Amino acid sequence: MPAHTRPRRRLVPLLDMRLVGAVCAVALASCAEAPDSAFDVASYEREIAAWHADREARLKGPEGWLNLAGLHWLEPGRNTFGSAADNDIVIPQSRAAARIGEFVVESGAVRFTAAPGADVRADGTAVDSLALSDDDPGPAAVLTHADLAFFVIDREGRLGIRLRDYRHPVLASFPGIESYPAAPRWRLDAQFRPYAEPRQISVATVVEGLGWEPIAPGVLEFEVDGETHSLEVLDSGDGLFVMFADGTTGTTTYPAGRYLYAEPPGADGTTVLDFNKAYNPPCAFNEFATCPLPPRHNFLSVAIAAGEKYSDALHAPGS
Repeated sequence: MPAHTRPRRRLVPLLDMRLVGAVCAVALASCAEAPDSAFDVASYEREIAAWHADREARLKGPEGWLNLAGLHWLEPGRNTFGSAADNDIVIPQSRAAARIGEFVVESGAVRFTAAPGADVRADGTAVDSLALSDDDPGPAAVLTHADLAFFVIDREGRLGIRLRDYRHPVLASFPGIESYPAAPRWRLDAQFRPYAEPRQISVATVVEGLGWEPIAPGVLEFEVDGETHSLEVLDSGDGLFVMFADGTTGTTTYPAGRYLYAEPPGADGTTVLDFNKAYNPPCAFNEFATCPLPPRHNFLSVAIAAGEKYSDALHAPGS
């Protein structure tokens, strides 16, 4: 992918367009000046608590990450789909028909044809056959069958079917996300340092063999206890997106790192990194996400004791 091309398009599908927009909007809301002698700590703690409550509500919502029940990569040609064991894509959900239909992949496009008698719908209307748009750049066409939903994702030209279960057991058993206590000391001023030319970087993902090469416009520099650190950032379209690991990674926080958003830099190049809003990537909750991992530059030597923590209880059983 040439430099300066499609930096937003490749970020959005990897992270899910709707959730990214929602998380980003909440993460960038209520940005006050950096803490000072007049800083209202109680108000700030309420802001962070509200942010976490909204985050958990979105995770449990119909377009959140908790109801994911499958990710199936498509092969060229016909891909049969249903609960019967002889389908190319087998979904074990007891509520699914033995034969739901088939996905036909041809010249990079996907068409779905419903099996006779299968009740498959798009926007509430019964579907016999439909060309499916994917999530790059989106929106993906969402089909439903009983309490299930499915749609096409595109990851660097690799096409797959992502499955949602609106009655997923984890929705009732989800324990919530433990976080560090909100601490104003982790809401830090940062200076954007643009590269002379935006750089195409190589990013691994949790899916073996699936890489990503987004465009990084520069780094954010900030200080912790008098020591300068920097994080390479990506342009999310309405802010800066950061993937990072730190001294808590793999102990109290998710082993694959965490994510964070920052406002676009002001005219003087400054913004705020609020690590109290650092959050777990989607792959912390199940195995059906395609999360990008922090680039090597973003492995911090300092322990960021702020934001969301992680425990195995968050990962859906059997996923």
